Amino acid sequence: MRKLTCLLLLFFISGLLYSQELPNISISENFNNTSLSKVIRVLKNKYDVKIAYDDALVTGVKVNGQYNDKSITAFLNEILSSKGIDYQVLNGKIILTPGQVNIDLKTPSLFDLTVFGMIQDAQTGELLPNALIRVAGENKGTVSNKDGFFSLSQVPTDTSTIEITYLGYKKSKVKLDPTKSRMAIRVSMAENTLDLAEFTVVDLRTDNTIQYGEEISQISIDPHSLTSLPSLGELDIFRSLQLLPGISGTDETSSDLVIRNSPSSQNLVLLDGFKIYRLDHFFGVFSAINPDAIRDIQVYKGGFGPKYGDRVSGVVDITGKSGNFNNPEYSFGINLLSARMSVNAPLNEGKGAIHFSTRRAYTDIIRSNLFQKLYKNYRESSNQLNNQENNNSLRPNFHFYDFNLKSTYNLSNRDIASFSMYWGRDELYTDFDQITGSNTNRTTENIDENSLWGNIGIGATWSRNWNKNYYSSFQVAYSGHNFDYSFQSEDRDENGQVARTHSAERLNEVADLQINYRHELKLKEIHKIDFGLNVSSINTINDVTIDERIQQPTGNRKQSGSVVGLYASDELRVTKNFRLNVGFRHNVTDLTNENYFGRRLGMTYQLTPSLKLKLSNGQYYQLARQITYDDPHSNLQDGWNLANNQMFGAIKAEHLIGGLNYSKNGFMVDMEYYQKDVYGLVEFTVSHLISAGMSNHPQPLITVSNGEDKIRGLDILIQKKIGPYHGWLSYTHSKSSSTYSQINGGQRLPSRLDQRNEAKFVHVLEFKKFNLSATFLYGSGKPLFKPTLNFIRNNDGTIINYEILNLNKTVERLPTYHRLDISAALKFENEEIRGEFGISILNAYNHQNIQSKRLNINAIERAIGNGEEPRQLYRDIVLLDFTPSIFLNLFF
Repeated sequence: MRKLTCLLLLFFISGLLYSQELPNISISENFNNTSLSKVIRVLKNKYDVKIAYDDALVTGVKVNGQYNDKSITAFLNEILSSKGIDYQVLNGKIILTPGQVNIDLKTPSLFDLTVFGMIQDAQTGELLPNALIRVAGENKGTVSNKDGFFSLSQVPTDTSTIEITYLGYKKSKVKLDPTKSRMAIRVSMAENTLDLAEFTVVDLRTDNTIQYGEEISQISIDPHSLTSLPSLGELDIFRSLQLLPGISGTDETSSDLVIRNSPSSQNLVLLDGFKIYRLDHFFGVFSAINPDAIRDIQVYKGGFGPKYGDRVSGVVDITGKSGNFNNPEYSFGINLLSARMSVNAPLNEGKGAIHFSTRRAYTDIIRSNLFQKLYKNYRESSNQLNNQENNNSLRPNFHFYDFNLKSTYNLSNRDIASFSMYWGRDELYTDFDQITGSNTNRTTENIDENSLWGNIGIGATWSRNWNKNYYSSFQVAYSGHNFDYSFQSEDRDENGQVARTHSAERLNEVADLQINYRHELKLKEIHKIDFGLNVSSINTINDVTIDERIQQPTGNRKQSGSVVGLYASDELRVTKNFRLNVGFRHNVTDLTNENYFGRRLGMTYQLTPSLKLKLSNGQYYQLARQITYDDPHSNLQDGWNLANNQMFGAIKAEHLIGGLNYSKNGFMVDMEYYQKDVYGLVEFTVSHLISAGMSNHPQPLITVSNGEDKIRGLDILIQKKIGPYHGWLSYTHSKSSSTYSQINGGQRLPSRLDQRNEAKFVHVLEFKKFNLSATFLYGSGKPLFKPTLNFIRNNDGTIINYEILNLNKTVERLPTYHRLDISAALKFENEEIRGEFGISILNAYNHQNIQSKRLNINAIERAIGNGEEPRQLYRDIVLLDFTPSIFLNLFF
């Protein structure tokens, strides 16, 4: 009965629709490429015609022609009949509805329209972020967002061809279909695999390993293309980034992600939206992030937009793998230090997917020669072990592990929910005796060192693509970091009496709860507006103890507060070739009871199809920072502190960047000049002084110095990819200087990270059965700051003690750095499995590179009781020598 009632009601309404007559109106107008929406406004306002319609139905429809005394019926039939739009009349109101029309697929019917949809991996179904979408033959384009959605405005016609490029994938071309021009398109992209016959090149591939993004100083990296680079057994993301211009590559540690002469702590590192506070495993040997868990990497070396906050140097935005929506996949890898595995699998018949990956070092079980060499390098870089005469006594218990978990679920065609988690941890335990001196003057040094550190990150995100013009995402995230370090050293003479003791303890914890609400909105085809809200509730704990004396120069042991950031930016296409990006970020915090407003301005101009000019300026603030402990006597590491009203406020930076990009036929040249002025820096300088009435052992004294950096530089990248070869040359010329109020009387000095010249050559040959690669790094010497050493003598001229005055420094330059790394891998596969087995050799010609020099505390203390100062006051901190490594990677 209900169905019959509905049919009768439908029949009645249909009868009404076709029984109504249009008003007797004559239309006299001249339209020249006028949008249908404007024509409708003319009918409404001038002729009092009532019309109802859906905006999506008329978007991109143009009307042309001169109409004289046309009836409303004839006029509507003439302008709508070829546009796939029909109309009906109800109670005197015209209702536009989709109509049936035979469209010539070669003849456009819609003009200046917006194309929207999503980009996905053809094999796994995973949505691809940061893919470049543009109209074939034109420079203007857009990029897909974090969930693979895109909206490309001002497409000329509904028969245009859309090109989609994504690093590591074959270029896709989509010919628009006029019959489906109002539908979302879904583009599947295939990975870019070599198609070589008997190792003969059959095509010229023009996609590059490195791609500059739409924003200034933004670089996109293809993680898969980096796997063939020399390494310690597995792809290391941060070490690979160090091969780019403007990112220092001469420190040989993953944790030292020095971007344009600023320390790592001034960079924002995000994994699926939550912050990573520490970047390394094994004291910098490995990156904190497992490469098997990474889908996409975006690097901003400066001038980044307002959606990124609370850092003043650069941004590394990492998107994790979502898993495989179609079929399960597995992988396994092993090298001389660690093993790893990963699983990608679909959920609920492809509506969702899950990714899981994990790594563990087995160095606590098997101490390979490579591990002993790496551990020796770490040990020599500290002053905790002052003599290396008995290296065989070192038996550290050390290992690290981490895991990544990400689950993604398509709630609907518009809604995506995801959950991401990361956890990593390092554990080091060392306890041994070291004997130094002669048989008649023997000293036994007992060393006990424990170090535990790690990260945790959790994020839950809901995102929705509301329509072709509006997208939003909401995330709740947590980031945690802990570092717990203790060191005890006790010297005993040949009689077993305690001669000297030294101890250092460091505790640093960070707990950061975040809420991120982001929006992307397109208006009137020429405005792309990003706006949102970031809320962070952050807590830190800091304990520093040197020789059993509590050192707390920052004030409170525990710090807590909140930061609320509001941001907005508008990407305005002023003309076809000129793009202007303006925005701001406003932070409100109870840490300092101050507000921080930072502007953003970016401009690009496409001078020719191959040449783009770019300019950027911005103001940035940072409220969470790592405090540098400059202590020549101990191995205290930097710790995270919060700005406060007692000691220091926020770090402030001004960026100015200008450059050009030339790209044609697989050849690319990019040049950027940058200026960066950083204010509000703080350094804790530790001197060791003899105080009256206290122990004869030098006592630590911490001095707080406020400072600033001035940085100027030029980055150049030249890249070429043809056939099986791809490679690049990156070069940076820069100058960085610092001024600290208490150091050398406030004199301007080279900054600690000042390196005038750095060049990196990367070459990769990748064939179907094997690949070869080589990298060469060159860097001019970095500055060395030597403290003043004061030997105290008695009346006989015998040294009875010493002091280290660390506020008065002598500046020297270290030797030039250079190193050649090579790698080769053999590929194999069958129906069940594919894999690669290879070898990497770091520092192939065994050049001795010196990272730094440190006071030889052991030699200095042995000089007590003698009349002469030691000949070698400093010892070299030597980096890796000839270091081979093998690896095996399997994929199921």
